Amino acid sequence: TGTIQNDHAAGRKTSGSRCLRRFQKLILAQLAIMIACASACALLLFAAACEGTSVKMDFLPLGSVRTDPLLNPECLSDHVHTFYGANASLRPETKYADMRAATGNSGNVEENKSLYWHPTVYKHDKTRGLYQVAPIWFASAYYVWQTGQPTAFPNGFNMIASGSSPKSRSEAICSGPSPCERDDCSSSDASFFPTTACSELEAKLVFPTCWDGVNLQSANMMDHVSYDETAEGSFDGDCPASHPVKLPEIHLYFRLLDYEGGEYVFSDGSSVFHSDYFSGWNASELQRVLDQCSNPSEAANPDAFCEGFLTFRDAPKQGQKEDDKIRSTLDALQPEPLDLRATVTAEAIDGVAAPPRGSCTGSLVQLTPPSPPPPSPPPPSIPLPCLAQGDAAPPRSNPGPWNPLWLVFLRGF
Repeated sequence: TGTIQNDHAAGRKTSGSRCLRRFQKLILAQLAIMIACASACALLLFAAACEGTSVKMDFLPLGSVRTDPLLNPECLSDHVHTFYGANASLRPETKYADMRAATGNSGNVEENKSLYWHPTVYKHDKTRGLYQVAPIWFASAYYVWQTGQPTAFPNGFNMIASGSSPKSRSEAICSGPSPCERDDCSSSDASFFPTTACSELEAKLVFPTCWDGVNLQSANMMDHVSYDETAEGSFDGDCPASHPVKLPEIHLYFRLLDYEGGEYVFSDGSSVFHSDYFSGWNASELQRVLDQCSNPSEAANPDAFCEGFLTFRDAPKQGQKEDDKIRSTLDALQPEPLDLRATVTAEAIDGVAAPPRGSCTGSLVQLTPPSPPPPSPPPPSIPLPCLAQGDAAPPRSNPGPWNPLWLVFLRGF
């Protein structure tokens, strides 16, 4: 009997050991799966962060006028600009609050009430000696960033980007080139605008991505920002110590359809593309997009929209659309046109012998302040009673109109 009991005890011990080993193997297998999943998730997150995120927003021009609310907030600017974005007045004194209060927008994203502008593009007709405004087909602003990394533009933030910096990656891309057929196809400066014709000319400029973290602006609207430290400029490049705060990278494009070639110039007389940006975002709303939206974009991606975080007025986006479809859709979204010659300056800017120039020259339309309300009418007067000669007027204890009870009393006489 003792031997049998010992055998049973040994069997239980052996069975228990096997169960323990199986349990240990199961735990180790589960741990291995968890580690593998965690590693895979970390790699996916790292890859997403490295790839970057982008969003594309499209615009039609609001109009062209000789103002610059950043550099000349009290008078007309040096040269004519073409504006896109919030349907504010475009007067020199335009402020952040004006953009936030605007009820219309030439762009397709409701939350983006920013203004973007650049020198107006002119076609120079040398034969007739005229400068004609070249119509913009449509424009796009791409924001590119690493999800969770940049700081949103503070409320009222502004800056200027200049093609004179190599990191701005400024260029004009000619699609469908063909020989120029104008009477005079020569140009005094073809460094940006080509002399050949193009079925579409697309101009590009990239804004700085580093901010000093203190100033919303600077005297030249450039010193408070900086490009990153990479050789060519990049949305994910490290910022210099002088400008340590990372911003989303803005790529601004405008397009000219049926570009004729010959001489085209910017309104400042140069071939250097520069642009102004005046943020009209609610910074908290933009920060949510920058922190939470993610899509695989290492550059300006034409079919990335963060549609789950922004209100697109032309939704649903459903991937990349053809340019002519983008244009026709934007046409239906446009606000009531601004009468800039009546509300800003009456000067002619199109079909002129020379584009108007000169900072704080020319006449700014003075808006008539609202008329004060008419004064309130005086209270109605009650005529005095007629008294017979020698009758004394009834006594008055307080100044004011006669008490009607006195009239009843006097009628008794």
